[in-house]
Amino acid sequence: MLAEIADAMALIVGRDVEVWQITGVSFVVALSALMAAVVIGLPAAYALAMSGPRGARFGIWVAHSMAALPTVVVGLTLYFVLSAGGPLGWTRLLYTRTAMSFGQFILAFPLVVALVLGALRRLPPSASEALVTHGASRARQMVWLLWEVRSAVVSGTFLAFSRAFTELGAALIVGGNIRGATRTLTTYVALEYNRGDDARAIALGLILLTVALLTNSLMHAFTSER
Repeated sequence: MLAEIADAMALIVGRDVEVWQITGVSFVVALSALMAAVVIGLPAAYALAMSGPRGARFGIWVAHSMAALPTVVVGLTLYFVLSAGGPLGWTRLLYTRTAMSFGQFILAFPLVVALVLGALRRLPPSASEALVTHGASRARQMVWLLWEVRSAVVSGTFLAFSRAFTELGAALIVGGNIRGATRTLTTYVALEYNRGDDARAIALGLILLTVALLTNSLMHAFTSER
């Protein structure tokens, strides 16, 4: 085992081209999914919070249900939708990074909504009432209220990134693990483990672990009370 770990470190320190190319693909796909999840998720959370107690409760229930979806189920569903015989087969998105990003968006989006919506619901009614009294526009109200729950926004963003970056099932099914195109850290770890190449599997696993720990550390640094 020590020999495999040493070989893995050599691959990382030696800047193995394939290892770092795969790492780049993982970041591109995950960050694309994250951007969509944040851009769509924040207004959605605000709209649900403003829809009243029933709408907010329903939104949280839906978000929590989506957050619990198994990644392989998301991947399988997208596969049938994007395959040649599926309703979106004409787009030819199957086995592309776009399909992978969409799958990861489905997994990241509910985390953003759930955390931010929960925080918005805990704000006192006077917070939004004061804005209405002063004639603030809807867009300005949303920005101000989201700033008030910025810790939840940051937490949701980092958790959504972690969910997308470390996801395996959907990426493998709709991405196809194609070398130089849709191969990510998680799919390559699975491939190399099955091949018996422990050094490469460990190297990619160490990168995944490092990114996960760094993401968690940044989240705590930004959300800790000062």
